[in-house]
Amino acid sequence: MPIPSAQPPSTPPEPTKTKGCFGIVTALAVALLVFVVLFVLTNGAIGPAAIAAAVIFGLAALHYIVWGWWLSGIIRRQVEEEERRP
Repeated sequence: MPIPSAQPPSTPPEPTKTKGCFGIVTALAVALLVFVVLFVLTNGAIGPAAIAAAVIFGLAALHYIVWGWWLSGIIRRQVEEEERRP
């Protein structure tokens, strides 16, 4: 009885990567739905709280973007200086 030759196992095909933003759009739609339900249930009292939360989130996002941009520039310059050194 012949012994079958050893063959490497075939690799499964890689899943296709989606490039759409369906997940983000779905999350935004759910968040909007939750906000509308809360707005209706509280007769509009949640509006000022939502505005305050949006302002705080906006400031946090601005802080993250500015510090991220500034720090990435500093780190990039440090890495370039270290690469130039022998």
